[in-house]
Amino acid sequence: MAFRAKKEVSGELGMSSMTDIIFILLMFFMMISTLVHPSALNLSLPGSPKTSKQPISKDKLDDISITQSGNYLFNGRTTSLDVIKNTLQKAKLRKATYSIIISPDPKAPVEKVVAILDMSQQMNISSVLAAETN
Repeated sequence: MAFRAKKEVSGELGMSSMTDIIFILLMFFMMISTLVHPSALNLSLPGSPKTSKQPISKDKLDDISITQSGNYLFNGRTTSLDVIKNTLQKAKLRKATYSIIISPDPKAPVEKVVAILDMSQQMNISSVLAAETN
């Protein structure tokens, strides 16, 4: 009488090692995410120490508007982005502290607004985004 051992293959997978791997990956991504700095616009929020203590009159500020179709208006006159850039560079050279108001239409293309904000940041010009919401 010969006894044979049954060799059965189990179809189950061990989940304990899988949960360990997932936990380690979760910890890794949580630690890495604190090191990532998004390349966003540096906005000056109200009350931040960078703001000047002297109030700025609205009459002295230049206004850059962006229409719904994406056209630029500098103090009410239709113009291009290059002309605005040249005008801002000249104004920045004349004044030590220069500020502008950016007032886009609620349905204006976001890319156009970001282009003006980026330009003002590169030139170290204070900008106020006067956006309306629907």
